[in-house]
Amino acid sequence: MSKPEPRSDSDSTGSLSPDEAWTLEGGRIRVTTVGTGEVELVTAILDEAALWLESRGLPGWPRPFPVDWIQAGISVGTCYLAWDGPMPVGTFTLQRTDPTFWGIRADEPPNYAQYLHRLAIRRSHEGLGRALLDLAQRLARRSGAVCLRLDCVAANPGIRRYYEAAGFEHRGDIDVMRGGSWRASLYEKRLVPLNRRPLAEGP
Repeated sequence: MSKPEPRSDSDSTGSLSPDEAWTLEGGRIRVTTVGTGEVELVTAILDEAALWLESRGLPGWPRPFPVDWIQAGISVGTCYLAWDGPMPVGTFTLQRTDPTFWGIRADEPPNYAQYLHRLAIRRSHEGLGRALLDLAQRLARRSGAVCLRLDCVAANPGIRRYYEAAGFEHRGDIDVMRGGSWRASLYEKRLVPLNRRPLAEGP
């Protein structure tokens, strides 16, 4: 999997402005922020991922995916789309806060962590998920965050192994009453060593 290559500098929050993009896999995949009118492109990718999970008898996202969840995530973070030419093939959202799963962390400094949600790819681009996960980590690091956090369905051992293989550590399980009652596993990956501020990264 190739290292994410920026087309232009990101701003101080680690996100991309609407006219910027990151390129992956030798420039074949372009990643941009979700613009006006593109939320339905995100839901289509999430619906396909949910259908695939259903076909394998695995728990996952509701289908159709609630648009208000995506919009709520955008209101506290940034949603991204990965493009292969004109076709959207992947998505993820980075949030600055996540009280639903991680609670209010008043003891942590601002932007101590960023929170990854709704990482999904089309089945035609299997393997792209790891490149998007790596990009999410780099964007979080560029923002100054010390760690990246995420949640996944506790009853899906495959996705838990996936994140553990990527260096995320299990931080506990919680019961969630959102889209039905289910149990979530919380994972965290430290992006910089303790007691050190992240170094500024060039493009």
